[in-house]
Amino acid sequence: MRIDAHTHAYAETVIADPVAWAQARQELHWLDLVAPQGKHSLQGWVTQDEMLADMDAAGIDRAFLLGWYWQHAQTCEEQNGWYADWIARYPQRFSAFASVNPSVGSGSLDTVKRAHDRGFIGIGEMHAGVQGFSVRERPWLAIVEFAIENNMSINFHVTEPVGRPHAGRIPTPFADFQWLATEYPELKIILSHLGGLLPFYELNPYVKKIFRNVFYDTAALPLLYQQQVLRSVLDVVGVEKILYGSDYPLIVYPKNNDKPDFLKGIDAVQMLGLAEDELDALLGGNAEKMVWPDFRFNSRRKNMKNS
Repeated sequence: MRIDAHTHAYAETVIADPVAWAQARQELHWLDLVAPQGKHSLQGWVTQDEMLADMDAAGIDRAFLLGWYWQHAQTCEEQNGWYADWIARYPQRFSAFASVNPSVGSGSLDTVKRAHDRGFIGIGEMHAGVQGFSVRERPWLAIVEFAIENNMSINFHVTEPVGRPHAGRIPTPFADFQWLATEYPELKIILSHLGGLLPFYELNPYVKKIFRNVFYDTAALPLLYQQQVLRSVLDVVGVEKILYGSDYPLIVYPKNNDKPDFLKGIDAVQMLGLAEDELDALLGGNAEKMVWPDFRFNSRRKNMKNS
């Protein structure tokens, strides 16, 4: 069972003209990332059918559709609507994370509750720096408590504190993640992009204990780090803490390809020389255990396909 735990998808109205769509909604940070002025964009655009075909070609059984850290509540609701349609149409292939902006106050919790009622399994990506909230504020903590009560994981976009300047490198303070993990040890936290290399802090025994429910996904690694980084992180935190994610349809191998695909990322993981059980955990088992902890996917696969 292979699960890609970090993908994105957009409605065909967005694909048709992302610039006009973003400008109409004043989602200017997203626009800077997907259509940077004067620069070549690495953003790929695919329809639902194209994504399913690419998943089949790479042997991906299920994709987690991650939300975005939108600046406006209405955009969060709009994307949640697309995702609700996707998971309703293909419940055996897609699972969804809700978009939410906690800076709007109590209404943000209602957004998460509606998404949960529609079958969403998680929340995020979140980005306090872009969305204008603090992880210590009450509206956000109400969402955290709801997530714990309903076994919803929360994914944070994490930026490396040093590195190449780019539009997306708005700081994500590591101390906030430590505070959240300390105050809410039951919360399942996923730090995207290998947590900006935060997992190396788990070499500190104090941090390792606090971070027992903190996980890291591999999204966009080829654009960020040298190839050996994943092997190094696995040696520090163990394979059970890593979720494979591609960041599809981002084009993460731009020198070799001008279109999104899943195959190159899977190939790179398979070249790490992991044992079969470690490879199974990284490429789906860990994500499965996080979302469905009480039973194995194979035992329910028929039921899920018929749901």
